[in-house]
Amino acid sequence: MHFRHWVLPLCLAAVSISVAVAAPRDGKPSAPQAAPKDSKPPEEKTAGEAFKNVQVLKDLPASQFMPNMFFFAESLGVGCDHCHVTSDTGPWPLEKDDKKPKLTAREMIKMMRSINDGFFSGQMEVTCATCHQGHPRPDNIPPIRALGAKPSEEPELNLGELPTADQLLDRYVQAIGGAAALAKLTTRTVSGVLVTESGRTSTLTITQKAPNQGLLSAVTADGRTDRYGFDGTDAWQASGKSAFDAHGLEAARIARDAQFFLDTEVKKRYPRRFTAGKEMAGDEEAYVIRAGGPGTISEKLYFSAKSGLLLRRQVFTRTTSGRFIEQTDYSDYREVDGVKLPFTVARIEVNARYTEKYSEIKHNVPVDDAVFRKPATPAS
Repeated sequence: MHFRHWVLPLCLAAVSISVAVAAPRDGKPSAPQAAPKDSKPPEEKTAGEAFKNVQVLKDLPASQFMPNMFFFAESLGVGCDHCHVTSDTGPWPLEKDDKKPKLTAREMIKMMRSINDGFFSGQMEVTCATCHQGHPRPDNIPPIRALGAKPSEEPELNLGELPTADQLLDRYVQAIGGAAALAKLTTRTVSGVLVTESGRTSTLTITQKAPNQGLLSAVTADGRTDRYGFDGTDAWQASGKSAFDAHGLEAARIARDAQFFLDTEVKKRYPRRFTAGKEMAGDEEAYVIRAGGPGTISEKLYFSAKSGLLLRRQVFTRTTSGRFIEQTDYSDYREVDGVKLPFTVARIEVNARYTEKYSEIKHNVPVDDAVFRKPATPAS
């Protein structure tokens, strides 16, 4: 239903520097080359081949490099400028080693690998997040409780007999309107605002076409328009007259958020799914489904024990350094054309903490497929 809007300027994302530890060797994004028919696809470059001055992670496939960078940033609760030299006048010189935290990070990665190889048979059990927990410096002193304070405890939930994952998923479809009502809707337009954690506001419009095409446009207060699109096959991003293909985590998010209805096809996507128990999602008790399958993506889905509606979605992307997490909370469900949709969507992840607030949703308006295709970039 919704697309991810990055708070960092799109021009930075275009060269994958939002949290990268290195820059492309030639400083320019490489153009895709058409492969001859009947030829094997070219082997993927390593991170050391694709980027400058990569030392510890140089043997990683290049496509796995950025997910690891996202994981490091989230684990320490920092931005890319914590380790990297930045610039206000041009591309960031990410390959420079001028900052001590970057040198320290390399040693910490080696330490983490050594611990996992020596004590956990190479399994990624100890990660940056194990010690840092969202802070630049790990704390090695136990916390002291205030006088009279009781030890922290999980709230007691009445588990009872848990419904199966498939029962919860079927209940969710009924809660939002039922399969017959969902099938009647083929397009959607959404109007609203995007509010960052610091209070900055952008005008938001979303256009969608079932089953999985979408375009999000966000216009900032200074007039810049950022767009994020998925045409059913390819994901892209654009800012002003510049447009480029999305890759890795960004592409996966855009494609995932292009779903016309939130998580109504979990059974198709994840062959492994089960009810993990009950947890609190905000102020509500929720049944939690854990779902996974082949590939690097798994999810936790929180369905209201009372209403059956989806309250929270956590998506985990496995990297060689640990699991990167994205969380989205859904609230203020309202009925529109026979289906219930969330009018408030809060998103939390590295470099992006914001809320989408919708004022109007319309269905079955004419939408041309062309609006979802990546716009052509004028020749320079």
